[in-house]
Amino acid sequence: MVLNRFFFLLFLAGLTSCGTDSSSKNNDALPIETPAEKGASLYTLNCTSCHGEDGKMGGSGAKDLSQSQLSDKQIKKILQKGKNAMPPMSAILETEQNMDCVIQHIKTLRK
Repeated sequence: MVLNRFFFLLFLAGLTSCGTDSSSKNNDALPIETPAEKGASLYTLNCTSCHGEDGKMGGSGAKDLSQSQLSDKQIKKILQKGKNAMPPMSAILETEQNMDCVIQHIKTLRK
């Protein structure tokens, strides 16, 4: 009985260790986003609930981004520190590159 359990566990261990390392395959198969696509994706995930897809929604007192005349530096400061009901986005966006992509996307919403 003990020997049967041992072989069964050995068999299960063998099944779970079979296969190839797919982590490198998965990364190769993923499409690479351009900075513009990344900015649009990050904006959609993190900003549309208040600003809307086109930047005009104004939920929770959010500004109409299509009317914005802020410079990149001013936008970055708001993203880093937040403003009014908008929380700081630095931790959410994680990197300067992501923040720059979102800034560039925000600028495309302007009229």
